[in-house]
Amino acid sequence: MNEKIKEFRQEIAKLEKEQRELKPQRKTVNGRPENATINPYTAAERVRNNKYDLRVMYAAYGLMRGRKFNEIENKAKPLVAGSYYDGMYVAKELDNKHPLYLYLRSINEYLKRYGYEIPSEERTNRWGETIKAFDYANCEEVVCLSEQQA
Repeated sequence: MNEKIKEFRQEIAKLEKEQRELKPQRKTVNGRPENATINPYTAAERVRNNKYDLRVMYAAYGLMRGRKFNEIENKAKPLVAGSYYDGMYVAKELDNKHPLYLYLRSINEYLKRYGYEIPSEERTNRWGETIKAFDYANCEEVVCLSEQQA
């Protein structure tokens, strides 16, 4: 297995361990465990942030291994255009797509750390700013940056 993928898996394992340690510490004062190291509010915030990070990291790891979003999270319901998913508005381009499409920018950031990238193209938005836009037809294909430049 590629060394970068192994290193990424170790980072995920470290965050998983932290998550297991923090979850019991979210309890209130009456139900707090004896070995609590932080207050319940901080623990709850860190658990929430770690949950998001782990979801994105698992998606990036799956893409590095050649999986599709439906294989990574096979029980997720497709998005519905015009609705909200996890506090994010679902655009019409994402209708009937997998929910991980909403996290493409975050997934791409983790991929870039380890030498991979989701193909994108630069476009100008209506304000004249240059932005990276993902082609939703090819989002589940990952390109290794070292192979792309060679």
